[in-house]
Amino acid sequence: MRRILGFVGVLVFLFPAIIYSNLLTNGDFEQPLTTGWLQEHSGTVTIDRAIGYDTDGNYEACANKDHVSGFEDGYARLYQVVDVSITNVTFSCDAKCEGYESTNYSKNWAAGAIIISYLNASNSTLGETRIYSCSPDCPWVNSATVHLITASNANWNNYSFNINDELTNLSGVDPLNVAKIKISLYSAVTHDY
Repeated sequence: MRRILGFVGVLVFLFPAIIYSNLLTNGDFEQPLTTGWLQEHSGTVTIDRAIGYDTDGNYEACANKDHVSGFEDGYARLYQVVDVSITNVTFSCDAKCEGYESTNYSKNWAAGAIIISYLNASNSTLGETRIYSCSPDCPWVNSATVHLITASNANWNNYSFNINDELTNLSGVDPLNVAKIKISLYSAVTHDY
């Protein structure tokens, strides 16, 4: 089973198992993350792979925007972009999510997600699907180009859908313009005083 695991800053956020029509390179994380995966981040983060995030003995990957003493905004992203000639493909992932923001300051928020970004041939983002957990003040909302899927609960859950079917939730995205799909483990923390 292919695994992705992510922790999100002040949140604890677990994301395993992406199976994307076997288009991902090193989707099972049996090789180092430098094989197939790219990283972006700001602030203090942890992006790694390990055995033991789940009890199955397989590797998982972690993208964690660490909470440090004081307040530090930032994000962690582990991602891969794949070319697609059609959008009639299946996305599937197992995810275990638990989220909270512990500062109790209004407008501070933390979020973590598996983000499926739909890109055109020039790598511009046309829209996104986010399977996520976040704290109450997270500003993410559904729109014509963003579809939010809330994590079911704090247990391991499977999320699976056909990309063609999913694009019907994004009225602002023309499926004929989708040339690439970017799969990301993403975590972010924002402090707004």
